[in-house]
Amino acid sequence: QGSKQLLNNYPVYITSKQWDEAVNSSKKDGRRLLRYLIRFVFTTDELKYSCGLGKRKRSVQSGETGPERRPLDPVKVTCLREFIRMHCTSNPDWWMPSEEQINKVFSDAVGHARQGRAVGTFLHNGNSYYEGSDHPGSQDEVFNRGTQDGCGD
Repeated sequence: QGSKQLLNNYPVYITSKQWDEAVNSSKKDGRRLLRYLIRFVFTTDELKYSCGLGKRKRSVQSGETGPERRPLDPVKVTCLREFIRMHCTSNPDWWMPSEEQINKVFSDAVGHARQGRAVGTFLHNGNSYYEGSDHPGSQDEVFNRGTQDGCGD
C-alpha cells in the first residue's frame, strides 16, 4: 500500500503520498516536517488525550487527572525525533531544530488537537470563573422570586 517506514528499527509508517506532502510543504524546515509527520503518525485522539511528552506535571494542580491523559507513545516520539535529526543531517540544506524546538512542536500539536474540542473547556479551566463567583445563586433567587410573583396573581 505504498507505506514508507520512517526508521528501520521502529514500526512507524506513513504513506508515500503523506511523505511527499510533508516534504514538499516543509520548505526544508525540520520543524515543519516534524509537524506534518506528527499529524500523520498520531491520530487526533492520541494527541488530544495525551499529556504530550509527559514532561510537565501540570495535570496535578488543575485536578484534571483523567485516566486517559498518558504521554504520547514513546516509540513513535523517539522515532520522529531520530528521523528528523537523521533527515536534516543527511540533507544539509534542511534546517535542524534543537531539542527544545522539537519538544515544542510536539506540545503545539497536542494543543492544536485539543483545541478542536476544547474551545469551551479552556475558559473553564483557565479562569475558574464559575466556581469562585456567587452569581448562579443570586440569579436563581431573582428567577424564583419572579415566578412566585407571577403565580400569586
